[in-house]
Amino acid sequence: MSVQLRDLRLLGRSPALVHELSSSLVISDVHLGYEDSMASQGVYLPRLQLRRAKLIIDEASKLGLSRIVVNGDLKHVFEKLTKGEKVEIAEFVRYAISKGFKDIVLVRGNHDTFVSQILRDFGVEVVEDYLDLGNGVLLTHGHKVVEGIRSGATVIIGHEHPSLEINMAGAKVKLQVLLRAPLKSGGELVVLPAVSLYQTGTSVTPSPDTYLSPITKELAVLEEAVPVIVDREIGVVELPPLKELFSSWSL
Repeated sequence: MSVQLRDLRLLGRSPALVHELSSSLVISDVHLGYEDSMASQGVYLPRLQLRRAKLIIDEASKLGLSRIVVNGDLKHVFEKLTKGEKVEIAEFVRYAISKGFKDIVLVRGNHDTFVSQILRDFGVEVVEDYLDLGNGVLLTHGHKVVEGIRSGATVIIGHEHPSLEINMAGAKVKLQVLLRAPLKSGGELVVLPAVSLYQTGTSVTPSPDTYLSPITKELAVLEEAVPVIVDREIGVVELPPLKELFSSWSL
């Protein structure tokens, strides 16, 4: 299924958008260093975060795009920049460059602490509040409401890691979704699924109380929000608005 957004389209079955006008790949919530963080607590996980990011870069490189925009939370640990994060950030940037991406931009998320210097050493631009992709498409991570969100704009955020829990063959399964919602002031909110595999994040519902982002909580018309499953096995499936879904499904 083809999901139409303003100058945007999903990158196949990946948790990523392509913005043709600016020749950009848009992703969010990579959370590099998460496995090292968990290992320090005695929990050992397969190293999948960077691997998944590379797979998305591989897919996008075939389209001839020139820029990657990470819409927040490239790294995971709040209180410092860990050795593991330094290594993985460097590998992420070098890999993107090797695949033909000439420009890499980070729109700072709440996890992106102590990262400016290492990114600038690699020529990566760090944007503090929001990035204007042109033609009314704005990117901000979503952990705060920022000045510059205009009436009628398409606002793309991350932060939520949106997912939908459904019953399949008698078992509950949590699937990543992209969430589209009208904004109260006009325009549209697009909540990206996370690149990260380990943080299941927000289960989408029509209730503002269940969300993390003040943009989602305060500015979106959630009853009219439409979840779009984005899954490599299932594919891309646009579902009914949340008010209909939650009145008819046992979720």
